[in-house]
Amino acid sequence: MAIPREPAFSRDEYLARIDKVCQRLGQAGFDGLLLFSAANITYLTGMDTENLFDFQCLVLAADRRLQHIILDFELGRFLNSSWISEPIQYTAFQDPLEVVASVAHDLGLTAGRLAIETGIGGISPQTYLDLSRKLERASLGAAEGIVERVRLVKSSAEIDHMRVAAQLTDSGVRAGFKAIGAGVADYEVAAAISQAMYQAGSQTVCWGPIVAAGYRSGLAHSSFNGYRIQPGDTIFLELTGQHRRYVAPLMRTAFLGTTPAPEEVRMAAETSAAALSTLLEKARPGVPASEVATAAGQIIQRVRDRVVFHDNFGYPVGMGYPPSWLERLGFFIRTNNHEPLEENMVFHLPMSLRMLGRWGACLSQTMVVTPQGGVPLAQTPARLEIIA
Repeated sequence: MAIPREPAFSRDEYLARIDKVCQRLGQAGFDGLLLFSAANITYLTGMDTENLFDFQCLVLAADRRLQHIILDFELGRFLNSSWISEPIQYTAFQDPLEVVASVAHDLGLTAGRLAIETGIGGISPQTYLDLSRKLERASLGAAEGIVERVRLVKSSAEIDHMRVAAQLTDSGVRAGFKAIGAGVADYEVAAAISQAMYQAGSQTVCWGPIVAAGYRSGLAHSSFNGYRIQPGDTIFLELTGQHRRYVAPLMRTAFLGTTPAPEEVRMAAETSAAALSTLLEKARPGVPASEVATAAGQIIQRVRDRVVFHDNFGYPVGMGYPPSWLERLGFFIRTNNHEPLEENMVFHLPMSLRMLGRWGACLSQTMVVTPQGGVPLAQTPARLEIIA
């Protein structure tokens, strides 16, 4: 039986991405680019595999010729997910860096200026040294930012995938809220979230779900560990569904109790929600990220002296690869980033306010930047959910 070709996007979309990357290559004075990270390679080729440990390399010339080097064991994933007709394969008994050098030579790049990916997901310092010896005639430079800047602005097809992911996330939020009750273990809530998302059609998620209840909701980056939920607890959920590698993360918070939530929790949740509204209102093309962050920061100031907050008002999301759904693209909505937003950038806005070791009031949205402002992808409301 022939392996079906199922890339996440059309051939034309991948070619358009390659055109933009090659334009940036030329502007930076490079003749070619060597990529090693799964996210950047997937973005340009469609290659999608759970194997994030074996070596692969995409060699791209500034004139748009390219070759994808993979371990032969990965051929099936290549044939199923990549738009490229054939890969260059190496075996377990070959030095893949020799193959890279040979391919670079065949593309006429070994005497030129090459951009090499060495950041997160790229090659190690030792591998870089070994490769530089094999490419001794080439002038090597840093590739960081060349593909990442193109990835910052999503296509309509990418956003469509994220809308599907958002529907899956919403199903997980609703299931998580439904599972919360006195005496329920935090892992039972996580199980309900996972079951709902996977039954709704989510693919393997890159991270989470996170469930932190009671005092653990007041400790950043905590998750379930067997804590049993009690009346008066805040319960923090952070999760995403995943569709064709694309994500749409959310933070939501519930309060369990027949009595009203404490005033300090309600105030923090209202502040978190108000900051989100401000971010959505201000996030328009051409507005500096610092201006958006400053406006939301003024809202957070209402409770800033009583809570723990990270001062990161938004980070880019799109493709999700373990161990995080955060895309490391070098652009954040922070007060020290004065670059303007662009239409169809997508950010997760984590307005997480915590009283250290006591409670958390954490709400977020994943939004698309549009001329009308930020548009949330999810439908579940960003508010403190009261569960009696």
